[in-house]
Amino acid sequence: KQWYQRRVRGIFPRASNLISRQTQFESAACEFLSKYDFDFNKCFYGGVPYLNEKEINDLKSKHAEELNANDIVLNDVKRNFKHRKIEMLKKWTAEGRPGEVLEIDCLSRGMALILLSEIHDQFNDLIAEKPRAEASLLVIRKATLEEKLEYIELKHEKFSREIEKVIGFTHVVRLLKKHKKPIIGHNILMDLLFMYEKFHKPLPESFEDFKHLFHEQFPVIFDTRHITSNIKVELKSDVKYKDLIRGTTLLSLFGECNKNSIKGLLYQPKIEDNLGEAYGMREHNAGYDSCLVGQVFIRLAHFYCLWKNSSPNVKPFHFQDYIREFSNFKNCLNLIRSALSHISLTEPDPENKRPQWLIVASKCNSKINMDHVKHVLSAFGDVNTRKIDDYSCLVALPSIGMAAGLLVEMEDHEKYNVQRYEGENGSVTKILIVSVVGISVVFLSALLLRRTL
Repeated sequence: KQWYQRRVRGIFPRASNLISRQTQFESAACEFLSKYDFDFNKCFYGGVPYLNEKEINDLKSKHAEELNANDIVLNDVKRNFKHRKIEMLKKWTAEGRPGEVLEIDCLSRGMALILLSEIHDQFNDLIAEKPRAEASLLVIRKATLEEKLEYIELKHEKFSREIEKVIGFTHVVRLLKKHKKPIIGHNILMDLLFMYEKFHKPLPESFEDFKHLFHEQFPVIFDTRHITSNIKVELKSDVKYKDLIRGTTLLSLFGECNKNSIKGLLYQPKIEDNLGEAYGMREHNAGYDSCLVGQVFIRLAHFYCLWKNSSPNVKPFHFQDYIREFSNFKNCLNLIRSALSHISLTEPDPENKRPQWLIVASKCNSKINMDHVKHVLSAFGDVNTRKIDDYSCLVALPSIGMAAGLLVEMEDHEKYNVQRYEGENGSVTKILIVSVVGISVVFLSALLLRRTL
């Protein structure tokens, strides 16, 4: 019998001897998380550090630079300064005894690095160190050759330990990439943008480049929101199951997937059920929501496999059976209130099947009241409005059925005329203004938030 367990770990860009980064917080986001009892102290005190691959390479380059700073081209003043200090050290090392210490103020951090590298290259019996608090100060100690070699080895080992520590959670992401493990989320596009930037590399300039580069690293992605929308369409023709899935939000899906109609199915895999209790979490905490997504994916996949394979000789399914049965949904990411229902990381994006925009105009040449328009239209569901002028506005709706119903119901409204918006080439700007949370908006948001946790 299959058994699924979850692991929850917080992450935080921790400071260390190697790196300290600036982190931004949006007050609205903090208030939202506080509303759902997010434990900021646990995040700050116990969060696992992380770096992306560029930051890791930059630290390694910086470490190598400190050991090879003698390759830097110097002007006459700095070259003479270095020559005088080297000649002074030659006299001192000839006269000094092991254990004696000398301090040199190099006047700048750059000159200190250059002299540090030069000492390690030219003197087998000197150990030079740069105290962290004093950027331009070198502390030089007379030593034996064995002590010098041991010091260099220990320095490399110390750097390796420190960088392994600050890499932190990126080790997990590297394993996910190495073993091509599937990534599963709900409305996951923004999460993938952050995941790429925080754990892999800075975001590329174009969204098309992002899709290609992300797919190279993570070839299997599933969005439970996209999966749910498609399964609901497939079940419409099944009398028994057509009303099985009603909601599309993560919490509503979790509730429906844990009803006996799904959870009680044959060969149901076992999943830990104490989702938030052990960690004191609730919805909108990333770890808690991730646990919900995992359960929703497994429950839906198990139901879908049974529904597609209705043989009386059906056997228990394995996780790869779920992946295979969901193959048509792989690498498709849901979009919220966009011109497209979803985008694909591997195929051309689908045709626009969203409903046409509607235009609402005030009757009798009276100025339109946007608050009243929103109130009237809210009876039909979740809509978005944008004022065109004093007498009309555009309306965007999430489904064709809602658009058709609204047109019928509003046909004889006493205050407003409602009709389909016949956009012309000259009206492209107005149409684009009404589009909300589309691909470009999501991508731009991630670019603006590159340095945000």
